[in-house]
Amino acid sequence: MRALKGNYTLGLWTLAAMLLIAAGIGRGDSIEQLHRASAPYEQDLVRWEIVHFPDKWFNLAVGVFGRPDAEERLERTQEFFRVGGELSAMRREIGRALAEGASDAEVAALEGERERLERRRAELSPLVEETLEGAISQSADDLGVIARFGPVRWPPVDFAFQEGGHVLVRSPRDAIVRLDDRLLTSDISLPQQDELERKVESLDDNISAIVARIGGVATYPAQVTPDTSLRGALSVASHEWVHHWLIFHPLGRAWFAGGELTSVNETVANIAAEELSDRAFELLTGEVVTREPWQPPRAGEPRPTPEPGVFDFRYEMRETRARLEELLEEGKVEEAEAYLEGRRLEFVEQGHNIRKLNTAWFAFHGTYADGPASISPIEPQLRTIRADSADLAEFLSRVAVIDEPGELERLAREAGWRP
Repeated sequence: MRALKGNYTLGLWTLAAMLLIAAGIGRGDSIEQLHRASAPYEQDLVRWEIVHFPDKWFNLAVGVFGRPDAEERLERTQEFFRVGGELSAMRREIGRALAEGASDAEVAALEGERERLERRRAELSPLVEETLEGAISQSADDLGVIARFGPVRWPPVDFAFQEGGHVLVRSPRDAIVRLDDRLLTSDISLPQQDELERKVESLDDNISAIVARIGGVATYPAQVTPDTSLRGALSVASHEWVHHWLIFHPLGRAWFAGGELTSVNETVANIAAEELSDRAFELLTGEVVTREPWQPPRAGEPRPTPEPGVFDFRYEMRETRARLEELLEEGKVEEAEAYLEGRRLEFVEQGHNIRKLNTAWFAFHGTYADGPASISPIEPQLRTIRADSADLAEFLSRVAVIDEPGELERLAREAGWRP
């Protein structure tokens, strides 16, 4: 009887989890010409789910025996990210060797070491995934933002390490509007990215396109890049889990409406992920993460400017966004594009290797209202609501009901936000 009840419960979780899967693979674009252009590089999300989803639920059903203790888990987790750093260095070394005309034997030796490091990271990956999932689950439990049904937390924290993928982003040339995306594979080369962008732009004279690298995707299980630090992985995995949580609420389902509602979703996920990942990092390592508390701007106080001679990326990018908006509002599209190319070269000169800067770049990066590519009031509005909330759980419950543009501003004003 107990086994039957367990199978019934597992079946319910599996059926409910299919909603998470549908949310993860349901983002796309039905335009046939666009599909033909991007199809060779698109990620097969159905195959991703078939390969990765059953593994996690099998473990939930049968359990995993012989698990190492917390100390050994931390050691292997630290090794995983240490090996990742060595792997990144080895890839750079191979690139340098090829550029300098190293012998075939030297390159082969370097490739052999790269393959060894990749094998070791792959061996460690399942345990590290489970360790980080456990820490984020406990963090969400401690912060009161995850439901419990017996031994199961809902929605379960579930991700798999996947080399950082890419997304094809489009926007009109005369406005900063994020159109439907295409999720691409991790191995699309720079020449292929350039070729795809040109092909997409040739389909419509008023479309700009860019292929952007991403660190995570809210499929189920979520995809999280391993090419980061422990704190970075916890942050990305927490961000994607918040999307899983939100999909069961009006705000999460409103992600697909685009515009303001997509930006609210992404910024909520960023804000919540700060607290979730900081707590998870402390649970794993014992180190307490401290952040400067957010301070609302004071009325009449001028916006901070960088010190003379200091190139502040965040400040300069927001200045660029503001000027771009002015030019587009005046209908000066070609002048705006010339301006962006000039600014791109300035950023490159300062060590920020931006390959392409156009309205699609801002449409993608500006979705995150707490980032330098945004001049939206969404972040301070959300931060105001968070400061007015007793805890993270209350903050999420207050914003999760948003499903129409303008609702955030109303909630923020009630919490004390003023333009």
